[in-house]
Amino acid sequence: MIKKCLPGLIFTATTVFTGPFWQINSASADPFSFRWNNSWQQPQILPRETTGFDDTFFQQYVQAERVALPNSQQLELDPSKLFLKYSHNVSVYFINEGAKYRNQLAYTATGATNRSGLVFNDISCRGRGCVGDWGGGALRLGDGVNLGNFAAGTKLDFWLRADGWRLGDSANIYGSQASFNPDGLQHMVAYAVRDYILIGFEDLYGPLGARGIDPRTGRTNENSDRDFNDVVFVVDVGADNVRALASVPEPTTTLSVLGVGILGMLKWRRRQNKAEKLL
Repeated sequence: MIKKCLPGLIFTATTVFTGPFWQINSASADPFSFRWNNSWQQPQILPRETTGFDDTFFQQYVQAERVALPNSQQLELDPSKLFLKYSHNVSVYFINEGAKYRNQLAYTATGATNRSGLVFNDISCRGRGCVGDWGGGALRLGDGVNLGNFAAGTKLDFWLRADGWRLGDSANIYGSQASFNPDGLQHMVAYAVRDYILIGFEDLYGPLGARGIDPRTGRTNENSDRDFNDVVFVVDVGADNVRALASVPEPTTTLSVLGVGILGMLKWRRRQNKAEKLL
């Protein structure tokens, strides 16, 4: 059964920020030097009853598949330019997931603070409000982890290991830039929503609807729907940082500049083809 969409609450990004938000002496994370560290430990997962974070507002962005996105004036951010202008104790909160894959999420910090680590080791939802409950059940809606303090002048990157809980080192890894990704496509979108950053990942390899072997890489296209709801989470970098990130827009352009081909942000259908073969 499809959850009824809430009218007027879906957003589309009408402004894409492509230039630097401010000058910073920090290099972007190098995709060719990034390696998933299997010794990373899962940070303590805290329920919303402990953290006080209320995920309810953000659940409105979990919508039916391929729904057109009317404009509700939320701002899209370039996910490769998540610089912190101010120091902050950063937390990440799980919103929902629409993937049969058992995905994993990690972060890297470069610049004033340099470190990396796991965010969620097994992104599989359980309980009321989940897009689906297909096993695993590692996370409930609103669960959060604290990543610690990051100094002003730090750049954050997030990385998805697609079905990494099951596939390990053979899994595809996707980052914040198309050039980071094995298929050369965008797999992450980010939005400023209230005083948070809302991020969604697409976990399937290849262009929209593509099947068979990708002749460029020899990897398998996975009939991707390109709707970026496979992992949805919120990052608390502090209201001042969010305002700074959203305050220096480039000339208005359309979402298609990112080449993401979004038809819907968040879907209700789980992956059925390749994913089912892994069970």
